[in-house]
Amino acid sequence: MNSSPHDLWQEVRCPGLTPSAAEVLRLVREIPRKMAASRYKGEGNVVWVVFVGGTGTGKSTLFNALCGKNLSEAGVERPKTYGPIGYVHRNVALEKGFPFRSMEISRSSGDDGIGHGAVGATGRLVLREHQHDALAHLVLVDTPDLDSLELSNRRMVEDLYLLSHSVVFVTSPEKYADDVPFQFLRKMDKEGKPYFLLLNKSREASLVGEVQTALKEQGLTLPQDRFFAFPYLPSHTSVMLPEDENFLRFQKTFFGMLSPATLPRFLESERKKDREKGVKELRLLIHHLEKEKAAAAEWLNRLDISFYAACRFLQEKQKEGLNEQTRAYLKRQIRDTFGRYDLLRAPRRFIAEIVRTPLRWLGMIGSGAPESREETFARIRSHMDLVPIHAALESFHRSVLSDLSPSERSSALFESLRAQGTALSHEEVQQAVKEEQDGLIRWLEEKFQELAAGIPRSQELGIYSTSILWGGLILAFETAIGGGISILEAVLDSAIAPFVTQGAVELFAYRELRKIALELGKRYQDGLVSVVRRQRDRYARCMASLLTTDETIQHLKSYGEKVCGERP
Repeated sequence: MNSSPHDLWQEVRCPGLTPSAAEVLRLVREIPRKMAASRYKGEGNVVWVVFVGGTGTGKSTLFNALCGKNLSEAGVERPKTYGPIGYVHRNVALEKGFPFRSMEISRSSGDDGIGHGAVGATGRLVLREHQHDALAHLVLVDTPDLDSLELSNRRMVEDLYLLSHSVVFVTSPEKYADDVPFQFLRKMDKEGKPYFLLLNKSREASLVGEVQTALKEQGLTLPQDRFFAFPYLPSHTSVMLPEDENFLRFQKTFFGMLSPATLPRFLESERKKDREKGVKELRLLIHHLEKEKAAAAEWLNRLDISFYAACRFLQEKQKEGLNEQTRAYLKRQIRDTFGRYDLLRAPRRFIAEIVRTPLRWLGMIGSGAPESREETFARIRSHMDLVPIHAALESFHRSVLSDLSPSERSSALFESLRAQGTALSHEEVQQAVKEEQDGLIRWLEEKFQELAAGIPRSQELGIYSTSILWGGLILAFETAIGGGISILEAVLDSAIAPFVTQGAVELFAYRELRKIALELGKRYQDGLVSVVRRQRDRYARCMASLLTTDETIQHLKSYGEKVCGERP
């Protein structure tokens, strides 16, 4: 399988048997995006820094102040940023190989004299160009609000976060504890992403300590040399903020840590971390896939238990179908058939007439023409009882849905087990049983030909004649079809044995007939079980189609080695 990266991820599947399924879905969704972003960053020679924060924290104001221009629209009406705004040197090309097709890149001059900031647009990265060579190694981006109501905006923030080498996280005393921004901050901290934490709009100095204490109590490791608090400025923010002492300290620290001199070492460090993260996540994905695979093996064992239970159910239903009245009928028919060939019951002159007359119970006696073999089999089939096999299959299906189906409705296996075509239809069952019977008939006729080949033409009496031999085989066939598998041996022993003469030929024929009848019953039973097995195999194929193949897992490992430089 020579899969492209896109095809490879399409081949990763899981049935949803364990909690690992949710992780598989998440990783399959995230790893390709992360690797694409990592590959793009590795081919460039610039540092991406994104500004993120909740609604109304003053993120765009701080972005503009750091860039020294009114690039991104800021104001009291919220939100003001509807799409990301970037600040980039005019000679830096970002378009080639850009990893996110959902985000279009457009450029405009940052020195166009418009005098007001841009608001951006959903699905578009608006780049404002500059000519400051001292900033040529940086791509600064103001993003939409983390808690934006627009899902597409939140996705753009996530994508730009993947591109970032560093993050400027902006919050305020009113917003730092909000769940969405806080969880984003926790993720950055956990992943070891280099970031600056800016607490904006601090009306009182005491609030700074309170926020720091609260965040530390939540397990965050605050970067002391990258934590800055700015005062609340009710007016003229764009003028007063760049003159604030704390802001100037932040500005100096920021450009000092991300200076051209530190660029090579910083980029190499980030690339190494990206590779390590890629290998770690691929290993995690493979681990979860293996857990699903192990659960699937256990699921198949449980499927077999349900299958065997359905087979036992089928046998019990067949026993119920052969009641005492049916047993008595079969015995009468067997006695009537074989009794007519008892040498002690009637003169020989009547036997010839009886031999020429087809068996009465098979419909071969009467004033009409004898039945052909095809007509005999067709008549027997027309009385075939499919109720036991349908009942067994229905019981099997209920067992699978109640005991083997995941409870999570969104899981792939839950949906697949209930999809149209998973359970055998009535027509499929009929066709399957017919196929099994066709095979049984072919086997029966072969056995008859083998036995009949050795019967002398002069043999007109006793059980060892072609008429009575064929009648006995048909009786065995009809007994099996009628559900008499379990008592066929008893019926033959009690009904036939008293009429078998002690001659070696008759005894041999009886034994052969008895053996064939029992083998026929077993074959028919196996045939019905094979129909249930077809349903079992369909469930098993359903499971197999939802598992990631060993070949795909090997390709994932090779892909990790190729992209990350290390085999997961």
